[in-house]
Amino acid sequence: MPEYYLDDAWIRSGVLKRKANYSPIICFETVDPKRIYQLKSFILRSPEFAHVEHVFLYDPWDGLGILKKGPDGPMFHPYRKRPVSETPLTSRVRPEGGIEIQTLKAILKEVDGYLRTTPTVFILQNLSEVREVDTGFQAALRAWAIDPGVVAKGSTVMILTQDASRIMDEFTREFVVIISVDPSSKDERKKLIQTIAEELGVAIDDSRLEGVTVTLSGLNLHQIESILLESYQRVKDFDLNIMKELKSEMVKRSRVLEVRDPQFSFKDIGGYHAIKDFISKYVVNVLKHPERARFFGLGLPKGLLFFGPPGTGKSLFANALASEVQLPFINLVTENIYSKWLGESGQNMKNAITLAEKMSPAIVFVDEIDRFGKRTGAAAGSAEEETQRVFSQFLEWLGRPDREAIIVGTTNVPEHLDEAFLRAGRFDYKIPFLYPGPLARLEVLLVHLGLSAGSRRPRVPLDIPEEKVREVLMEDIIPLTNNFSCAELEELVTRAKRIAFDRNKGAVSREELLEAAMTFRIDASHRKRVVEMCLNQAKRFTDDKTFLDAIEEENRIYENDG
Repeated sequence: MPEYYLDDAWIRSGVLKRKANYSPIICFETVDPKRIYQLKSFILRSPEFAHVEHVFLYDPWDGLGILKKGPDGPMFHPYRKRPVSETPLTSRVRPEGGIEIQTLKAILKEVDGYLRTTPTVFILQNLSEVREVDTGFQAALRAWAIDPGVVAKGSTVMILTQDASRIMDEFTREFVVIISVDPSSKDERKKLIQTIAEELGVAIDDSRLEGVTVTLSGLNLHQIESILLESYQRVKDFDLNIMKELKSEMVKRSRVLEVRDPQFSFKDIGGYHAIKDFISKYVVNVLKHPERARFFGLGLPKGLLFFGPPGTGKSLFANALASEVQLPFINLVTENIYSKWLGESGQNMKNAITLAEKMSPAIVFVDEIDRFGKRTGAAAGSAEEETQRVFSQFLEWLGRPDREAIIVGTTNVPEHLDEAFLRAGRFDYKIPFLYPGPLARLEVLLVHLGLSAGSRRPRVPLDIPEEKVREVLMEDIIPLTNNFSCAELEELVTRAKRIAFDRNKGAVSREELLEAAMTFRIDASHRKRVVEMCLNQAKRFTDDKTFLDAIEEENRIYENDG
């Protein structure tokens, strides 16, 4: 497949650093086979490397080889030393007389002479981890970085790996140019999609092309090609639903992120009109009309903090927000960030941030954000230090002015958050989710009964005339559900359906709803304390008085509601 669609700016960025003598060691953070092939092709055909006499390639499986031009692209030729009278233990004599160098340490020693005496490029690919005690890999990099011969000859060492911190310590990374390679630009994706569509005979107009291009954002070129080909193999077309499913599977392999298709909108959420109106006005409208927002100098919202007791719809609201603004919904799996292995937690957080940003703009949902803890004076090398590293990474991400991800965090206990989370510039708005008031509870029950206009929830079979449902709920059920959460109201409807099912009835009647409500137990005194605490939290953390007044009025916690 032709490679005219590939952007080589990432390679030229490294070449520029090399020309400036910043370092002869360049590490490209990518494992995309297409990027690796692109780099090899660039080195063999670009005038930038016309002076180079030798191009060596090392792969842990193939060993050391020489890279040369072939009729169909770069070709790997195994490197053989001429035999000597005493073969070192690190080598093996081949039947044809050449000597194959087996260990990485011996390979580094062999290439060292070329790097220092002749213009040489040395590429190391597919490195995941390197034991320094066995290979001397980092020592070699530090020596080459400051060697006058290597610098004067214009030799260059290029490393291709997923993450530089996995194979180099902090000290060694100071000697190396590290370039994080974008998985794919929008223009690259578009051209790749057009190329494959043309080869397969798939009709794709500008509108479909834009949809596929956006859907496959955040993936590398190899992954994009694989998804397009699998979709074609299944249905002989580029099907968006299939591609979303395959993308979700790929992202899920990272274990720290999940991509979900938003299932609900604001119409599927009963009550909470004050919050819906506030978010629609200050978040949804700004995201839907970015040019008008920029005209007024309004920045796009970067983050929302939802706080309140469990079961009040915070997670559902985040999902509905993604649907309202038509953005991907990405779940940050916080429980998988932390690892018992030293250094892995920080790496997991870094990978999650990088991948989320590549798929943005998107809603990135962080449930129980207080899991990231608070700043402490952790001892060096301790597990607590690793936790603090993750905390600092996340905090830095929250404060980045160029962040494209819209982070929606939730917490049941906002007072447990570090003060840095609550500082202006991290979360644009802090929004309280309290227990629903009587009218809101009525709407929540109607939603779960499938009677709310515009909701996608299935209708529950009812043995109550439709014009009487509101009256029955308001007079008989709502008074029994004071301080119920939204989740408990949903469970109430489920219990009523279960009772009707057990009685072999054809529909749910007033009797089943009433029995479900009367037998549903909550700790009333505890709920009253929670309500008071929530109101105090709302007054402390929500800085928009008009919004706060609207929430209190809507809930009417103390007025005629217990």
